[in-house]
Amino acid sequence: MSNYTCKILPPSEYNQWDRFVDQSPQGTIFHTSDWLAASGMDFRIYGCFKDDKPIAGLPLTDQRTGRKQAGHPPLTPYLGILFQKSDAKYVSRLSAEKEIAKQIARRIKDDFEAIDFNFAPSVIDLQPFIWEEFTSRVKYTYLLDISNLDAVWEGMDSKKRNDIIRAAKDGVVIEVNCDFNDMFALVEKTFDRQNEKVTFKSAALQYNKVLLEKGLCNSIIAKDRDGNPIASIYIVWDKKRSYLLLAGYDPVNTHRGASACAIWHAIKFTKEELGLNQYDFEGSMLEPVEQFYRKFGGTLTPYYSVSWIAPSVKLALDARSLIGAGLKQIGLRK
Repeated sequence: MSNYTCKILPPSEYNQWDRFVDQSPQGTIFHTSDWLAASGMDFRIYGCFKDDKPIAGLPLTDQRTGRKQAGHPPLTPYLGILFQKSDAKYVSRLSAEKEIAKQIARRIKDDFEAIDFNFAPSVIDLQPFIWEEFTSRVKYTYLLDISNLDAVWEGMDSKKRNDIIRAAKDGVVIEVNCDFNDMFALVEKTFDRQNEKVTFKSAALQYNKVLLEKGLCNSIIAKDRDGNPIASIYIVWDKKRSYLLLAGYDPVNTHRGASACAIWHAIKFTKEELGLNQYDFEGSMLEPVEQFYRKFGGTLTPYYSVSWIAPSVKLALDARSLIGAGLKQIGLRK
């Protein structure tokens, strides 16, 4: 019989949860109750306990799709399961974590009809979820060890270094702690150029409001010699690393090295001002974006996603798809 209990945490235990996130090897800022609350979405934090001591947990948000569907809030790259820091023997720790993960997987299947979320990159054991009939996928980010900035600079692609040097020679200036709206205006220009709509602005504004009060974010803008904004990035951080969450540029007033220069300053800020040793480029699945981030010399790092849909819902969706295909075939639906 299992020695673990799994429950949905009440708000009175959120502070305890946030302390657990800080201490967990898998914990990120995106797992904290402040981040989840700032999203404006309904959320649940599942806590797993042994002898009333928290040993694991998993937060999810309600996707408001008309069915009981769990997933991520906007602009949230990682969620997934967290475990307590443990000095136990590897085989003992692995066995315990598998049992805990399987119990949590079963619990969330009881509460939702469809589930989809990403784990943090440090989580590599998906077996308990696979055994519970979740489907797994792999995604990638670049993680950069910045414990030695000189080594980071030397490890960078030579053309990327030259772009940064050229930007400085051409009068590109980097400003930190900028107004969020000025930073975000360049993000919107990037989306406009691609004929895409920004759907996450209200969430981004709320995240920034909460994180700014806690000193956990920075808006960075690259400006030309005339003071015109030409590129921007937005980073957030926790006690382990900083994350490149947003990036934008002006497609009309451009400079080849402006974005790279802004990122280099963010890397230096993360090390010199925050005292952190890792920078997460936060996702590199789009080929042009991956190519740009790769040149900074980070380590290509997989992170994993799982999804599950209740058999009854899947059956209904399959039936609907078949009906739709049949109607299309006989000309009753375009």
